[in-house]
Amino acid sequence: MANDTLINQLELMRDAASQRQKAATAAQTALQSIPTIFTKAERALRTLADQAGPAAPDALEQSRQALANARLKESAVDPLLPDVRREIKAQAALQSALKDSITALRGESVDIIRLGHALAAIRTAKIQDAALNQLVPQLDAVLAEAEQSLAFTFGLAFRNALAQQGIELDGRPPRFTIGRFEIVANFAGRSASILYGKEVVVRKVALSVEALTKAYLGAQKAIGGRNEDPARWLENLYNAWEGIRRKRGISEPRANIVECYMEVIMLRQPKAFRLEPGKHSFVDYSRAQFAYDFECFARSGYEYRGLRAFGSSATKSHTDNPERSMWIMHGSTPYEGAYIGDVKFDRDE
Repeated sequence: MANDTLINQLELMRDAASQRQKAATAAQTALQSIPTIFTKAERALRTLADQAGPAAPDALEQSRQALANARLKESAVDPLLPDVRREIKAQAALQSALKDSITALRGESVDIIRLGHALAAIRTAKIQDAALNQLVPQLDAVLAEAEQSLAFTFGLAFRNALAQQGIELDGRPPRFTIGRFEIVANFAGRSASILYGKEVVVRKVALSVEALTKAYLGAQKAIGGRNEDPARWLENLYNAWEGIRRKRGISEPRANIVECYMEVIMLRQPKAFRLEPGKHSFVDYSRAQFAYDFECFARSGYEYRGLRAFGSSATKSHTDNPERSMWIMHGSTPYEGAYIGDVKFDRDE
């Protein structure tokens, strides 16, 4: 096995961690017993002195006084015991991470999830060890190679599965594209997310060809497979735009696109929700759906009251703020578009 040498090094490191933990545990036991031992010894000497009476030697009383006044708990035990306990905990965590690393490397193929978690635990371990630090880059390299291998295998299988349905997959792992959709794979977590442009449609789906294909088809239907009435949609957008401007006292023909989107959501709710708001009556309308509809209806020349809807580019400070801007596509890929900050209704742009 190509990883035999690394496994042997990890096993030696695990044995060393086990020995350090045992030594720390023994120290903890000894420290915890000190106050009890001293207390018992002092009581025993006191009893002996009481029974001896005036005949008790002076050394007996001196020894008893020394034990009574030693205050080892305050001066030696209490300051050190917390550090010893942390050492025991740290060595136990390191042993667990090393064990998981060994298990991940021993299979027919590297267990990416287990190795990724183990490597993260090793990195966060509060232990200074030069030998351990030298192993981390080796584990990084093994993990990266395993992820590349999985990415290639998965990407090929996913591409073939979609091709059988007449769907073309572009991009390179971990980012694939299907038209305006982007699929971001997390091979270490064995999951993926699906975005329409830059808006999340499916936050997390299992990284299997079948599950991801099903999730993509569902996302495609949820975004582009709806029967939306353009005139009704534009009317809602206009009413939202006008309501935001009136609420904020804006004289210019502009209103923030995200505020308009939030208002459109409320305008789309059925009577049942307005009478009794709740999850059971709420009709969802995602940002991705709104972005799709805005591109379709605002840019296609539809009018309401003789006015058309336009999107104004977001300022640089708002492009990374999802509360102030929205990515609207105008091309055939997720990367062709612009961040829109405001909605404007006017006769021309």
